[in-house]
Amino acid sequence: MPTENERKYVLSDPEAVLALWDRETWSEIRQGYLPGDARIRRRVDSGVHEDSFTYKITAAGRLIEIETAIEDARDFDDLWPKTTRRIHKLRRTVTDRHGLQWDVDLLMNDDGEIYFAMAECEMPEGMDAPPKILPALAPYIRFAVPRARQAEFVNARLADPAYAASLVF
Repeated sequence: MPTENERKYVLSDPEAVLALWDRETWSEIRQGYLPGDARIRRRVDSGVHEDSFTYKITAAGRLIEIETAIEDARDFDDLWPKTTRRIHKLRRTVTDRHGLQWDVDLLMNDDGEIYFAMAECEMPEGMDAPPKILPALAPYIRFAVPRARQAEFVNARLADPAYAASLVF
């Protein structure tokens, strides 16, 4: 089971970030949180959807992430009404020259307006920070989230636009 190790970066100017890559290269994601600590996600790329179930838990000082595909779309559809918090976002995934994965998320309200932008760099266990910020994002880094504040910037909390707007950097 993989240990989740990521660094988060709040981004400025979401519209400029959206324009960094062709619109067709962004995925649309709908994510909902089930009672307890699990979530379901539907990712749509070029009209094709992929559903997944994720459970995260801290054990022995590390965050373990268990993720599996949901093969039958009916399972996602049946679980969706059971979700309590929901998030709608656009995501662009980029692999940098160091082989690290960057997920750039633009969170949208019910009207489709972007209310928050954040990038996460997925790193191997033991790495504290990426060796270099993804060059395309460097001009838009508004705040590098310290590890001590990571919990304030999880999607489950950012699903509430009012909460996201209340964050202090």
